[in-house]
Amino acid sequence: MGPRRLSGVVVRPLNFTVRRTVTDTLSMSPDGRVAPVELAGRAERLAAVSIDALIAIILAVAVQAFSGGLELLLKGHALTPQLLLYQALCGWGSFLAINSYFLHKRGQTIGKYFLGVRIVDLQGSIPALWRIILLRYLPFSIVTQFGLLGALVETLDSLLIFRKSRRCLHDIVAGTRVVRA
Repeated sequence: MGPRRLSGVVVRPLNFTVRRTVTDTLSMSPDGRVAPVELAGRAERLAAVSIDALIAIILAVAVQAFSGGLELLLKGHALTPQLLLYQALCGWGSFLAINSYFLHKRGQTIGKYFLGVRIVDLQGSIPALWRIILLRYLPFSIVTQFGLLGALVETLDSLLIFRKSRRCLHDIVAGTRVVRA
C-alpha cells in the first residue's frame, strides 16, 4: 500500500516489522506489530496491589461478618477449619468475580487498571487467564498459608522487584511481567 493524500497531507502507512525476540523495551502487540513498552514502576505496582488488597480486606470483613467469623474473632475464639475454608473460597470467588474479565481482556486487576499498568507475557501479549490465575496468583496465595515458610516466600517474592527486570517471583513462575498500559 502506497502513500495516500488526505486534505493535502501525504499519509504513509506505518511499516512495522514482526520480531519474535523481545527485550524489556520492545513488545509484540496483539496484531503482531512490535511496539515499545515501558516496565511498570515499583511504586505503581505497590499502589496497584494496595488498591487490590483494600478491596480484598473490605470483602473479607463482609465475609467474616456474614459467616459468623467476625463474632468469633471479637470474642477471642479461633476460627474452625471449615470456616477458614469457607472464607478462603469466598475470597477467591470474589477475587475472580471482580477481576477475571479485566484480567482476561486487559491483563489488569482493578488496582492495575487505576494505576495504568497491566500484566503481559514475555512476548508482550496478554497471558491466558488460566496462566494468570493458576501460575501467578494461586500458588503464592496457597504458600502464604504455611507460617514461616509462607512468610519467607512472600518476602522473597516482594524483594525480587528490586532487580533490573522488576519481575517478582510470581512473574517468573507465570512467565509474565508488568508494564505501563
